[in-house]
Amino acid sequence: MKKLLLLLSLIVLVSLASCKKKGCTDPLANNYNTEAEKDDESCIYDLAPSYSVPSTYTFMDADGNNTVSFSGQTARLDMLSEMTNYLKSANGINEVPATLDGPTLLSMYDNSYANWADNALVGNGKQLKNKTALGDVGIQAQFEIWMNDAAAASPSVNGSYLQAPSGHEWTQLIEKGLMSACFANQMTSNYLADIQSDENTVAIDPLLGKYYTEMEHHWDEAYGYFTDAVDYPTNGADRFWGKYANNTLETLLGSATAISEAFRTGRAAIAAGITADVPAQVAIIQEEARRMVAGMAIHYLNSTKQKVADGETQNTVNHYMSEAYAFIYGIQFCENPDMSSETVNGLLAQIDADFEGFTQNVSNINNLIDTLAIATGLENEKNDL
Repeated sequence: MKKLLLLLSLIVLVSLASCKKKGCTDPLANNYNTEAEKDDESCIYDLAPSYSVPSTYTFMDADGNNTVSFSGQTARLDMLSEMTNYLKSANGINEVPATLDGPTLLSMYDNSYANWADNALVGNGKQLKNKTALGDVGIQAQFEIWMNDAAAASPSVNGSYLQAPSGHEWTQLIEKGLMSACFANQMTSNYLADIQSDENTVAIDPLLGKYYTEMEHHWDEAYGYFTDAVDYPTNGADRFWGKYANNTLETLLGSATAISEAFRTGRAAIAAGITADVPAQVAIIQEEARRMVAGMAIHYLNSTKQKVADGETQNTVNHYMSEAYAFIYGIQFCENPDMSSETVNGLLAQIDADFEGFTQNVSNINNLIDTLAIATGLENEKNDL
């Protein structure tokens, strides 16, 4: 009788267990069933979001339309290229050095110029001036002072560079200065600094060929200030930041690789709608841009020392020191700069006190290199830059 009762109890228990409602009991699953008492291994999960990073800066929408556009940035690179060529025409290396014209330089700067070699630049609504230092009128005025001073000077002779009596070379101050105050500043402090607040679900205007979202477009514009080549560094390594990042800086700092990869990775994440991955790429680009500007400043300080050691003319030494000066000036224009404007201007004031004398004092240059290297984390590379 006892055995029979035990058997019946077991049957009841088994019956009750088998009557438990089956389903997915994992709260993390898409088909989680709050009423399920027994997991039947039917849980379904989303695949982890993913995207592939292309080897070139090429992105299409689902219909195969190109979503990359940075024509405005290409126009500004072209403007600075033409302005730089015009400034260099006053150097004594030319058979007949040109006399520069102030209004011409100023009109190139604000694009009221009507004689661009590239006619597409005429009246296109783009300019360098209003993109300088986020519209800082004091910085814009400094560039205009340099332009007017260059135009007021007599053409250089005998293979020399056009320079102020102090030794400052205006062409270098303007070209390298705008590379930072305009290009690096727009890239790091304008477009990338606020990229997370941009809209990224709707194309701006497909009917007008604008197949990109606001976030995609702003990311592309930032890229365009670094290089306007989608296959960089195969192309686009011949001018401005694309050029410098791919030379000495690539060997020692990996600048070209790091910046271009971060741009392509961030853009792929944006295109896939995985914007949580974007801030990390922004941080890489901004940090590498800071290292890039400071690295070039140190590079040209080292070059200045070498030219002195080689017994080069003071005019040649001034040329390299002017490049260093312009890149030091540019440190303040990167997002979250390693040195404040006050600190940068203090260093430049030390040079301005006796520009040519400073270039001949190796101790002064070494102290300046050390100051820059410590502030920007380039102590290990300072001697090789």
